Amino acid sequence: MGALPVVGFVGVGTIAEALITGMCANGEHRADFLLSPRSAERAHRLAERYPFVKVAASNQAVVDGAEIVFLAVTPQIAAEVLGALRFRAGQRIVSLIATLDTVALRPLVAPVETIHRVTPLPAVARRMGPLMLYPASPEIAPLLQGLGQLIELGDERELDALWTVTGFMASYFGLLESIETWLADQGVARERATPFVAAFFNALGVTAEERAGEGFDRLIVDHSTPGGLNEQAWRELRAAGWTGLPAEALDLLGARIAGKATLQDHIPSNG
Repeated sequence: MGALPVVGFVGVGTIAEALITGMCANGEHRADFLLSPRSAERAHRLAERYPFVKVAASNQAVVDGAEIVFLAVTPQIAAEVLGALRFRAGQRIVSLIATLDTVALRPLVAPVETIHRVTPLPAVARRMGPLMLYPASPEIAPLLQGLGQLIELGDERELDALWTVTGFMASYFGLLESIETWLADQGVARERATPFVAAFFNALGVTAEERAGEGFDRLIVDHSTPGGLNEQAWRELRAAGWTGLPAEALDLLGARIAGKATLQDHIPSNG
């Protein structure tokens, strides 16, 4: 077995921390990690937890010391931060920046030729959920294997579409919160309402994953007894136009990832 790669992180935000935690879980030593000092508290917390994680003196020190560099800065400061760094031609870049495709990244990391994009979610810290990698890579995939369902893609447009859907995390929890609030309004104590809602939707998520090959339309039928509560709820939501709203929001998020929209774009209110 050859020497382990040195993997650097420029930026250590929530997603980067989750990814590093997942890669280091169960005492696994997949690489030696060199972290940006910018998010000092988070970076030092990881270094204290894992013996093969170190905090560099600067972002440039991360780039100088790493063979594989993960870019984990926000899109708003990406050009400023990356433009100030000097990369090497032989390095591999792995970007976690949703709104910058490989064409936009290339001048920021020149003369690097090999650029990958990865879409981790916070759940990778617990080695759960989907994890997309573009393009497929025998060098990068071993770092990500087992952190969830790794999907290697050959089409960057597919990656952008899948990445768009990850913008629905807060909306999912917003749905749960609205149901929890309704239960509280009915007199159900929150200490009972909250775990009920969490367990209920978790069970549905497990069913969706286990039976994904059948198609979600099949699951709708199987969970809608004729004349029952589920059939009525689904009918009422469709009649109110609720089922079309996710697609409208996804169109806006997709346009933003493609660089054709801004934070100010929104779905017009019906009210």
